Amino acid sequence: MNCPQIQKLIQAHHDGELDAANTLQVDEHLADCPQCFDALRRLSTLRGALQNDALRFTAPAGLRARIRASVAQTATSEQEPVRARPWFQSMGWVAAAIAVVVSILTLTMQPARDGDRLVAELTASHVRSLMAAHLTDVASTDQHTVKPWFDGKLDFAPPVRDLRETGFPLLGGRLDFIDGRPAAALVYGRQKHFINLFVWPAKTAAPRKLTTTQRNGYNLAQWSDGKMEFSAVSDLNEADLRVFVSEWQGR
Repeated sequence: MNCPQIQKLIQAHHDGELDAANTLQVDEHLADCPQCFDALRRLSTLRGALQNDALRFTAPAGLRARIRASVAQTATSEQEPVRARPWFQSMGWVAAAIAVVVSILTLTMQPARDGDRLVAELTASHVRSLMAAHLTDVASTDQHTVKPWFDGKLDFAPPVRDLRETGFPLLGGRLDFIDGRPAAALVYGRQKHFINLFVWPAKTAAPRKLTTTQRNGYNLAQWSDGKMEFSAVSDLNEADLRVFVSEWQGR
C-alpha cells in the first residue's frame, strides 16, 4: 500500500476496526514510513488528551442537589394511586428498570471485555511479527544500541535490559501499536523460542502484580511498575516465561 491508501485506513487501524489482512499491510507500511507512523502517533496523542481528567467538567454540589430535588418533586407530583395507573405506565417503569439493570451489567462487564481485547491484540501482534518475518526493526544484542534506537520514534523511553547471562538474550526491538498507542516491542530469545516484550506508558501510577493467561496456545505475562505496562508473549511454557519476568524485574 502507498501513503494515500494508508491515510484512508489509519483511523480504522487506530480504532482496531480493520481485518487481519489490512492490519498486517498497514503495520508493514508503518514500520518503514516515518510520515505515516507520525500520523498514527498524533492520533494516539489526541486520544490521550481527550481522556485527560482535566478536560472533564464536574457539576458543582449545589447544581447536583437542585437537579435531584427537581427530579424528586416531579416524581412526587406525578404519583397516582396504583389502581388508577394505566397498565402501559407500569410497563414503562418495568422497561426503565430493565434498562438500568442492563446498564449496570454493561459497566461491570466492560473491564473484562477490555482485558480480553488487549490479550487478543497482544497475541495478534506477536503472531504477525513471526508470520511477516518482521521481529525487529533494529537487530542487536547490545542494549546500548537498542535503547537509543527508540529515541525520537516514541514519546517515552522504554527500559531495555540484556538478559543473556540468564539464558534470555536480547535480539533487538521494533515499533508496534498496542492498546491504542505506539509501543516498544523488545525481542528476546530462549533456545528456538521468541519472546515479544511489549512496553508502553501506564495509564495509572498504581503498580500491578504479575498475571498470566493463555491465548491460542501462547502464554502471556502482564504486569506494571506504575510507570510502564509490560506484556510478554511467547510460545514458551508458563514456567519459563515466569522465569523471564523474574529475571527482567530483578535487574
